[in-house]
Amino acid sequence: FFTKPLMKSVVFFAILFVASGLSASVPLDTQDEGLDLEQSDLVVRLCWSFFYISVLVGGIYVWGLCRNSDAWGDVSKGQEDEEPLDPKLWYIHGKAYDLEKFMSRHPGGYRPLMVSRGRDATELFESYHSLTDVPHEMIKKFAVPSKDMKNYKSMFNWDMSAKSNAFAVEVRQAVREHIKNNKIDTMVPTRVLIYCISITAFTVWMTYKYYWAGHWWANFVVPTLWWISFVQAFHDASHFAFTRNNWHSAFWVYFWPYFSSPTTWDHQHVIGHHIWTNVFKKDPDLNHGMPVFRVHTRFSYRPWFRFQMMWVWFIWVVSTFFLSLIFDWSGLTSGTYHGILPYQRLTPIRTAAHIFGRIVSLFLTTGIPFVLFPFWKALAWSVSFYAIYGFFFMLITQVNHITEDCLEAAVKPVSSLLFGCPILVSTTRVFLPTNF
Repeated sequence: FFTKPLMKSVVFFAILFVASGLSASVPLDTQDEGLDLEQSDLVVRLCWSFFYISVLVGGIYVWGLCRNSDAWGDVSKGQEDEEPLDPKLWYIHGKAYDLEKFMSRHPGGYRPLMVSRGRDATELFESYHSLTDVPHEMIKKFAVPSKDMKNYKSMFNWDMSAKSNAFAVEVRQAVREHIKNNKIDTMVPTRVLIYCISITAFTVWMTYKYYWAGHWWANFVVPTLWWISFVQAFHDASHFAFTRNNWHSAFWVYFWPYFSSPTTWDHQHVIGHHIWTNVFKKDPDLNHGMPVFRVHTRFSYRPWFRFQMMWVWFIWVVSTFFLSLIFDWSGLTSGTYHGILPYQRLTPIRTAAHIFGRIVSLFLTTGIPFVLFPFWKALAWSVSFYAIYGFFFMLITQVNHITEDCLEAAVKPVSSLLFGCPILVSTTRVFLPTNF
C-alpha cells in the first residue's frame, strides 16, 4: 500500500508541511505576531520561509522527474494499445495537423492547443466547436496527410447525419438557434467581470488587513472570500470562455494558484472530466479517492470500503491540498494523471515555471502563516485554508456527479457531439425548476 507513488508523495508532503513550518517558526527576540512584527524581522523570516519551501518542494519535484524520466509526460507514446503519435502535431478524427503557426491566432488562445498537442484531440476539438462548422473547414489547410493515424478509433459516433445521430443533430441546432435568436454572448457578461475584479480586490484587502493580522474570524471568512472571488473566473477562464482576450483569460487562471495548477487542471478537468464524464477508466475524477475511498462499483472492492463513509469528511477537507500539490506532483513526475490520462511533456522552462507556481502556492497558504504566527496558530491557518476550499469544492462538484444514478448511467458509443450528448445528459443532474 505504501509503496505506491501516491502514498510516497503523501509522506513527502507531510514531511514538507511540518519542516517548512518549523523552519519558519524559529522564535526571534519579539513577542509580536502577524503584521506587527518588526519590519526587518518580517522580511528576513519571509525570505527564509520561501527559501526552505523552495528547496523542499523543488527538491521533491526534481527527484520525481529524475526518477521517472523515461515515462515523464510523453503523450505521443499513447497508452498500451494506442498508436504512437508525432509529439509536434495535432490529431483530429485520425488526421494529422500542424497548427504551430496558428497557435498565436487561435481565438481560444494558446492553452487548448498547447495541452492537446501530440495527442488525439478529437473530443476536445468537437466539444469546443459545436456551435459552428467554420473550424472544421479552416484546419484543412494545416493537414499533414503523411502523418495521419493508421488505426484511428473512437468510442463516439461522429457521423452527423440526422439518421445516424438524430439526437445530437437536434440538440446542436436548437442551441444554435437559441443563442442566435436571443443574441447571447458566449463569453461572460461585463458585469460578471466587474464583479470578479471587485470581489478580488476586496478579498486582497481583507487578507492583508485581517487575515494576516491574525484575527481568528478572518481564518474562516477570508478563505471563503477567496473561493467566492475565484471560482467562476478560474473555471470559465480554464475553459477559454471568460474574456475574448487570450491573455486576460490566462491571467485569471494563473492568478489563483491555491486550488490547482492550470496545467494539472487542464488534464484533470478540461480534458479528462469534461470529455469523459463519469466514464470508468477515462474520467480522472473517479480515481481521486482510490485506494482509500471509492465512488464507482467497477473499482475492485476492498474490505475497508465498507466503512468509507466514516472518513468521507476527511476526504472532503484534504481534497484541494491533494489536487493542488500531491496529484500535481504525481501526474507531472509519473507521466500520467491517475494512470489513465497521459500528461503533457513540458519544456524545461515550463517545468521550472510550473514548479515555481507550486512553491508560491504553498508559500502563500502555509509559509506566510508560519512566519507571522506561533506554530499551532499557523498550523490552524494553513489547514483551515485548504479545508474550507476542499469543503466548497466537494460540495459543489460531488452533488452533481457522484450520485448512484449518474455513475451507473448506461454509457454507449452513440454520441457525435459532446455538448448535449447522451453521456452528459445521462450523467448530469438538473436542479433548476425548468430547463432548456
